Amino acid sequence: MFLIENYISSIKSNLEKHSDLLVGNLKSVFENKFSTDIDLLDFTAFIEPTRFELSIRMFSMDKEANEVFCEVDDETVFAGSIKVLPEVDYYQLKDSQLDFFSIFTNRTKI
Repeated sequence: MFLIENYISSIKSNLEKHSDLLVGNLKSVFENKFSTDIDLLDFTAFIEPTRFELSIRMFSMDKEANEVFCEVDDETVFAGSIKVLPEVDYYQLKDSQLDFFSIFTNRTKI
């Protein structure tokens, strides 16, 4: 039987396994010199529900929420987007659990 609390707990524990990688990648990103055209950084999580994978990408944006790209050939200046967490498993499901999980998701509207 699947319970929401167990599902959320499993997601948290699987993502915690990748926190060192994420923190390291964020530290290296923030060592860059950012373009003066950047007003904010947008972090977006991309979820692939059929494979239970998640990735996080950082986008550099201007004040109107348009993505900023590097207009000069200077590799020391950052602008654009970068993946700060590659695809990682956020949940693991055995083939034998597929039917039960389908019933769980239909009932809980996940």
